[in-house]
Amino acid sequence: MVDCAAVDQWEDVTRGATRAEVRRRRDGAAYAKTARDPLTRAELVAERDRVAWLAGTGFPAPTVLDWVEGAESATLVTSAVPGVPASDLRPARVGDALPRLAGLLRDLHDLPVADCPFDRRLAVTVAAAERAAASGSVDLDNLDPDRHGRTAENLLAEVVAGRSRAEAAEAHDLVVCHGDACLPNLLLDPQTLTPTGVVDLGRLGVADRYLDLALLTRSMSTTDLNPQYGAEAAAAFMAAYGVGDPDESRLTYYRLLDEFC
Repeated sequence: MVDCAAVDQWEDVTRGATRAEVRRRRDGAAYAKTARDPLTRAELVAERDRVAWLAGTGFPAPTVLDWVEGAESATLVTSAVPGVPASDLRPARVGDALPRLAGLLRDLHDLPVADCPFDRRLAVTVAAAERAAASGSVDLDNLDPDRHGRTAENLLAEVVAGRSRAEAAEAHDLVVCHGDACLPNLLLDPQTLTPTGVVDLGRLGVADRYLDLALLTRSMSTTDLNPQYGAEAAAAFMAAYGVGDPDESRLTYYRLLDEFC
């Protein structure tokens, strides 16, 4: 058990896109996420359950140290994963890291789908996109550059129009996906580049492998955030993963769908 009363004294963490309040224990060995509204609390419950499940498989990931829920807030405390985010690697290390990152993601994708109790198929995620559009919660100021200026309704119409084709591909390529496979969520040993685990697991579940491939290659190609990578690194990653001729329409579709998350 963790003394959650002491969590308020932990260091604030500003990195990341979560709506929860994130703090790090001063020895770096644990993190706490606190939710104070119903939506963020539901997201935290989802993350708690996924962290516990993935850790139970033996895959390198955090473990749940504590969960405290009250009338006004809920707090999830997890162990820290050693290593550094892939986004923090020096440019000279990126080339050697790419096959390691590909291996880490493939190992996750090789977990038995039948054993995963979490569903992130399009039936789930398109419905979530529809709810986000209806509630006005889509962050239109943070769209990918090629979608700047578009409305949530216009983006949703494109999602709906492409759904049948995407579902046909999904049916034949289901894996256990991270769901938010961007460079900061994949960790490696900074010296050996051995993968040490994955973090931020609130969207983990069964889905088309292209969900993860789309988001990770976008993360690599976003050079204002990760200038040491770039399009060539993204292509090399895909080749190392085993996809020599990527399906660009699936990559585009899952990046579009991520605008609603």
